[in-house]
Order: sequence, then C-alpha cells, then structure tokens
Amino acid sequence: MKKISVSLLLILGTFLFLPTVFAQDTLEVEIINDDWEAEFRNHLTFNLHAESKTDVSELFLFYKIVGQLATSRNEVEFTLGTTIEANFELDQTQPVNYMPSGAEVEYWWKLVDNAGNEFKTERQRVLYLDNRHEWENLSNDRLTLYWYEGGADFGQQLFDRANQALDTLETDVGIQLKEPIRVFIYANHNDLLDAISTGAQEWTGGVAYTEFSVVAMGVSPPQLDWGLRATTHEMTHLVIHQATDNPYGDLPRWLNEGIAVYNENKDELVEDFRPLVEKAIADDRLMTLRTLSSPFPSDPVQANLAYGQSGTMVKFIIDTYGTDAMAHLLEIFSEGALYDEALEEALGVNTDQLYDAWRESVGLSRLMASASTETDQTTDPVESTEVERQDETVETKPDNEVAPIPTETSTPASVVEPEDNGLASRLPCLAGIIPFFMIVVVGSAKTNLKAVPEK
Repeated sequence: MKKISVSLLLILGTFLFLPTVFAQDTLEVEIINDDWEAEFRNHLTFNLHAESKTDVSELFLFYKIVGQLATSRNEVEFTLGTTIEANFELDQTQPVNYMPSGAEVEYWWKLVDNAGNEFKTERQRVLYLDNRHEWENLSNDRLTLYWYEGGADFGQQLFDRANQALDTLETDVGIQLKEPIRVFIYANHNDLLDAISTGAQEWTGGVAYTEFSVVAMGVSPPQLDWGLRATTHEMTHLVIHQATDNPYGDLPRWLNEGIAVYNENKDELVEDFRPLVEKAIADDRLMTLRTLSSPFPSDPVQANLAYGQSGTMVKFIIDTYGTDAMAHLLEIFSEGALYDEALEEALGVNTDQLYDAWRESVGLSRLMASASTETDQTTDPVESTEVERQDETVETKPDNEVAPIPTETSTPASVVEPEDNGLASRLPCLAGIIPFFMIVVVGSAKTNLKAVPEK
C-alpha cells in the first residue's frame, strides 16, 4: 500500500507540473508577399499582400530598431475584405523618422478579423543602407567597416585600427561591445552632409549614433591619419554607451572623454593636446576634476586642455589602480551611481582626492584636500588656480557630443563649438580638436518610437 501511495503521488505531481495549454482562435492567412523597399534619405516602405479565410478588419505594422526597447505600433489603412494589399511608409525626409545608414529594423504585421482572431507574420529584419554608393566592407563579429573610395589598403588600415581600439578597451579599460557596431566612411564632406539628418550643420564632419551603434565619418584618403584617430575616438563612445547606459545617470565628462582620448594613443597624449597640458602643468593653471565633470569650455584652447587633462587622468587611473579597478568603476556607473560614490567604491578616493593624487604624479602639490571639503559634483571648490569655465550649461543625461575634423590649413588647439540645434549637442566631443568641421555624437534615437505593449 505504501508503494501505491508513492506512485500516486508521483503521478499527481507530474500532472501538477505539466504546462497549462489554452485554446486560442487564430486567423487563417496565406502570405503572398511580405517585403520592403527603401530609398535612402527618402523612405523605407513595408509591403504586404495576403489572403484570409475571413474578412480582415484591422491591420497593424510593428517595427523596432534592433538593440532598442521601444516598439512602434502603427494602424495601417487598407480595403476591408479577405484580400489584403497594404503598405506602410517611414518618411525619411522627416527628421523625427530619420535613421542613419546601418540602422537595423525588425518588423512584423498583425491582422485581426471581426471576431478578434489574430494572425502575426514572422519577424523580419531590414538592414537600411545608403544605397547611393557602392560600398566595400570588411567585417568580423564585432564590427563592419564600410567605405567606397580609397581602395583596399585604405579600408584595411581603418578596419585594423578599429579592431586595435576595441582590443585596447578590453585589455586596458575592461569594457567590450555587447552588440556589433557599423562604421561608414564617406569619402568627402558633401557626401557625409547629404547622408546625415536634415538637422545637421555645415560644420558637421561625422556623426556617432549611440542608440543605433553606428558611426558615420567623412574621411577622404588624404585625411587617413586623422581618420584613424577620430574614428577610434567616436567608436569608443559607442562601447562606453553599451557598457554604462542606464536611465539614472551618466559618467562624469572627464571620464567619458578621457577614455576616448586615451584610446587614440594609450602611450602618450596626441600632439593636439600634449603641449597645452604640459604648459598648464608647468604654470599650475589646470582645471580641477570637478570642473571637468561638467560640460567642457567653449573656448578653443581651454576645450583642448580639458580633453588633454581628461586623457591623462584616465591613463593615471589605469596605471595606478589597474584595469580591474577601472572596469569596476564603469560597472558602478552603469548602475547610475553618483560621481563621488562610484569613485570611492572603486578606487577608495573621492573626486578631490583623485585630483590631488594626479597632481602629485605630475610633480605638483596637493590642492583640493586642504583647500575645501566641498563635495558638490558640479561646483569647483577652488577658483584661484583653475582655468575659468566658459559657457557651461546644466545637463542631465547627455544626448550628443561634438568633435572637429581637420582641414589643410588648420592648426592644433583651435576649435569652434556649434550652437545647439536639437540634434547636435549639449555635450561637445572634440576628438582631434582641429577646427572647421565637427563630429556629432547622437546619444538618443530620433525615430518616432514609443514603448507600446505588443498586442
């Protein structure tokens, strides 16, 4: 009897843990055609031709940008009946819908009849490319580089440098890509301007769309040396974004830009920054770390100094505390931590103490610990020895950053900062720090997407 009871319990337990299956009415539909067509900077159009056993009363097109959470739900007009022929167009001439070359879109249709029965098509993906150029490409599991002028060697050098930059971020900074990225190299400034959003200014020399994991650069073959550095800098922002993006807060400006500057040349500051930093150290006319946590100055020389100082600070952290500490610091920031809170947990020092330690490393006396106990993250406690901040703005979570591209007549330490136009930015990213053109980092997707329940 005991054995029978055990057997019954086992049988009952089996039934208890069986999955529950509910009957669900579905609409019987035959898909004749489900495709898309695109003309870059003009439209992306989804087409459907289907036959249903019963009259279809509602039709919806869902789409989302791959890598983003938001889904767009769109009711589509069509002639009611059993034969469905419809299309839905994303107007790419409207800035709100703009998608860069390399955006990957996932879409599907939902059909509903009068009784509420539903049918959903299989999800499909579209790689939306600028089809006006005959692109060459090099690819691996981390990135794809596209270019159309300059030949195989030109593309190979950019591709190799990009992979080296990703390696450096893994080995020195402790972060890596979560999703592959795409880099588009336009052969001249006009081609680039013709490819990016209608909100772009004439000075724009490139755009990094962090939410799309796409970088678009204008690099002619004679500008290859600059292109190797600038592309590295902007790619770095994509990796940082993937590693630390959160809804609560961002990195201090010096850390975000300092990692990008460090990745341009891990051994020493590039020539655009080095003379300014060396002179500022010699004269003890430096910006404090709290100043560098906020938007950088608009003055060209001070902007260059801010980038240079930030790069040396990141190198100091890596050399002094190690890669594991830097990786831990970024991990803490990915959770939305306050600046001092993150630094104290990862490095054992706050912003002022870190600045003092760096000053000692370059042969200067400690300053912040004795001068003030102020802990506000956006207010500099020492005004007498810092370079004056200019045109700072209050920011929350940054959307964009800007950086210049070179011209033949440009000289280092001379850069202009654009006015904010909605797409370009509250956060200038001055990679290369050479005037005339700029690079814009777009930190949020501008497509008209809303987080909607998938029904």
